[in-house]
Amino acid sequence: MKSPIRWAGSKRLLLPELSRYWNDTFARYVEPFCGSACLFFSLDGPPALLSDLNRELIDTFRWLKRDVDLVLECIRRLPVGKSAYYRIRAENPERMSEPARAARFLYLNRYCFNGIFRTNKAGSFNVPYGPPKSGGVDENVIRNAAECLRSAKLIACDFETVIDQVEPNDFVYLDPPYVTTQERVFSEYMPGSFSLNDLRRFELALHRLDRKGTRFVVSYGDFPEAREILRRWNIRRVWVRRHIAGFAGARRGANELLATNIPD
Repeated sequence: MKSPIRWAGSKRLLLPELSRYWNDTFARYVEPFCGSACLFFSLDGPPALLSDLNRELIDTFRWLKRDVDLVLECIRRLPVGKSAYYRIRAENPERMSEPARAARFLYLNRYCFNGIFRTNKAGSFNVPYGPPKSGGVDENVIRNAAECLRSAKLIACDFETVIDQVEPNDFVYLDPPYVTTQERVFSEYMPGSFSLNDLRRFELALHRLDRKGTRFVVSYGDFPEAREILRRWNIRRVWVRRHIAGFAGARRGANELLATNIPD
């Protein structure tokens, strides 16, 4: 299964590595920074708790789960093209019906530049037009994703709220936005999403999971802050191509860390 969402920082290229950590003995899949939830979808939608601070994203998943046909009908009504994109981007989603808002989110996500989600201080989506070469909205992908989401509980909240709901038999995958003092990385999807000040909270949350006996996997950029936070667990370095740079030819690879408390 594929995610219906394009997402800057998606772990699609790491799926062969990440999927090795999951097995059917876990009671539930939990992802506090779900983004495109590409690992969840690649596992064909196990029972899950998916969360993100991005309420528009979570509401879109909720409506795919609730009535995918209605959302697709709303998408079909949206015109395609650069001028149409900017006109739809400028609309106030608060004045739309909930399924129309979900359709707008999927439309903008598909046709925006590099699948980036970014808002200004007023909370308005401001990513420029930049459709992928692979074409427009794929209704089959969206329908399949909607079927997967039937098994998921969806909440929009801070990651610690999700951690507090985790049970010992759950599997938790954590992929927070990358922040570091060493270099400039793209991580700010929306105001207040995740910052250096949140790393200490994140570290303490991992320790709570470990004490509870819950198995988890963390993916993070190979930065000094991450190595310090993850040092007590099993760490692997993997080389992955990054997909954040503006043009495909300028994209480069980098080491990322995979850390887990699952025994070897």
